[in-house]
Amino acid sequence: MAAEGGRRLNLEAGELSRGLRLAGASLAGSKLAQLDLLDCRFTDCDLSNAEWQAPRLDGVVFERCRLTGFRMHRARGSDVCFQGCQGRYLQLERCELKEARFEACQMPDSSLMGCRLVRAVFRDCDLSGSVLAGTRLRGADLRGCSIAGLRASLDDLAGAILDPEQAAAVLLGEAGIRVLAPGLEPDPD
Repeated sequence: MAAEGGRRLNLEAGELSRGLRLAGASLAGSKLAQLDLLDCRFTDCDLSNAEWQAPRLDGVVFERCRLTGFRMHRARGSDVCFQGCQGRYLQLERCELKEARFEACQMPDSSLMGCRLVRAVFRDCDLSGSVLAGTRLRGADLRGCSIAGLRASLDDLAGAILDPEQAAAVLLGEAGIRVLAPGLEPDPD
């Protein structure tokens, strides 16, 4: 596989890849371990059903990538950005990504389990039906995202920033209460 500029792509475990630029590449179904990526950009790449074990990611951008079923386990790093990605069934497990950014990503039915996403920003993302169990979101900003059917406890969301509609929806779901407008009668159970 060739990277921008025609050089041969060789992602070896433990080797630092600095300034790598991939456009339109397919890494679908690949299994890679212990990648070390610094200031790299993946544009219009297909990472469907790929598995990355214990990657180190600093200053890495995924732009308009297909992340359907992409699994990243025990990733570490900072300043990672996902922009306009299609990521239904995305799986981030036990990842620690400081100040990560997710912008205009479609991530319904995804799983972010046991992650530390401190001060992460989610902008205009679809997180509907996603699972955030055991994920630390202190200071993470989810305002403006679709979170219908989000599976997360109040402990998981502790310290996260939500807009008023999101906060109301979370509280309604967590407390199991019903809201009726004045004058409406509740249905008998």
